[in-house]
Amino acid sequence: TTPTTRARRAAEATEDFAADRLPPDERRSTLSITLVRMGFTVSATDLLYGMSLGLFFPFWTGLLIAVGSSLVVSAVSILCGLIGQRERITTALGLQAAFGRGGSRLPSLVIALLSAGFVGYSTGITAGVLPGGKDPWLGLLYCVVLSAMYTALSIVGFGKGLTWVGRISVPLMLVTVVIAVIAAIDHAGGIGAIVDAEPARAGEATALALFALGVNKWMTGATVTPDITRFGKSKTTVYTTTIAEFMIGNFGFNLLGIMLGLGVREGDMGAAFGAVGVGALATFAIFVQGFPHEVNNMYAASLAGRTAIDLPRIAVNVIAGVLACALAYYGLTAGILDAFLTYLNHLGYAIPLIPGILIADYFLLRRGRYDLSEAATAAVNYRAVAAFFVGLGINLVLGFGFDDDLWHALPLTGALLYVLFSLPQLRAARRAPSRTGAAEQLSEPVR
Repeated sequence: TTPTTRARRAAEATEDFAADRLPPDERRSTLSITLVRMGFTVSATDLLYGMSLGLFFPFWTGLLIAVGSSLVVSAVSILCGLIGQRERITTALGLQAAFGRGGSRLPSLVIALLSAGFVGYSTGITAGVLPGGKDPWLGLLYCVVLSAMYTALSIVGFGKGLTWVGRISVPLMLVTVVIAVIAAIDHAGGIGAIVDAEPARAGEATALALFALGVNKWMTGATVTPDITRFGKSKTTVYTTTIAEFMIGNFGFNLLGIMLGLGVREGDMGAAFGAVGVGALATFAIFVQGFPHEVNNMYAASLAGRTAIDLPRIAVNVIAGVLACALAYYGLTAGILDAFLTYLNHLGYAIPLIPGILIADYFLLRRGRYDLSEAATAAVNYRAVAAFFVGLGINLVLGFGFDDDLWHALPLTGALLYVLFSLPQLRAARRAPSRTGAAEQLSEPVR
């Protein structure tokens, strides 16, 4: 290869092929993708959500909420993930096809901001369990240093930054939390005592509200599934890695959190681990697991932000890192549990509309095949933009006017509105021959 070709490939690799289809020879093994995806959910945030279920509800109610929310998120993740794997594109490129080249800036900006926000609150959780993390100045130092490290690893990209930290930290966090739960069971007087325990804050929240928060918690993650599944070699990778991420990682950590919440009756994670005698070990594990979780979310923010504001991925990474640092410190000083749950509630008004529109556009109107050429991609798809803003208005009215806990957290509003606004195009698409076969051929490596 010529020096010019090598330089171009190096630039593409730094961008992690964010602007075009992933070259077939850049695909990765299912194991690598599984570890990266589990790095999202084997996390302190999933544990904290589970602990909140244990504080508000009896064991079996909390368990059903965790299972139900994980199933909803898994379904959305599989549909979005199939788009990424079949088309070999990022979520941002899919949004360009659905919303138009200019119109995609809107959902991409929403995803970038919310992903960076998730990094911020998660970083606040990690900073809060480190030694002296409750001290304002030391807590600020932790937030700055952690955000800088997460940003640097995210810049490196999938192959070096995300894969290797997942191989180390995912098993470590799993082992540590299992040890902590065993200690919590012993602390409570046995598994029967936890199953029969009365929650410490019973009656303060409804089951529907916490179910919706569980869906909100990973709706952004489900939406950006294409960013990772584009590296998959077959659609089987989408199914297996989604099950690993949400039904093992997410639900598993929710379950462990429920047991901790009921066993220790404490909403502060550091205090909960300290109460069962594993404070030092848990602090180390939460510190290490923060790397794959926060790096993965920062990576998603950088890919979406690159589309939204036309800056190199590195620059977007730095901006997201600064925003995450500020939110981390805010959450740390405001009280991380209540601040985090409030943030999850606000997610539900905007983010579910995006996967709803994306899925309806690809599977119903596009018949499972994208043409990403500039000639075929509109500058703005006003039907998608209208569906987003009308849906946002409906969700806000439902949430604030009718105290809706559930409907606004689901992607159905966005999908239904987009289909309603696209009835002529949908009829034309149904008359056209299916292009799914072409999409399947596209997903096969070039030989």
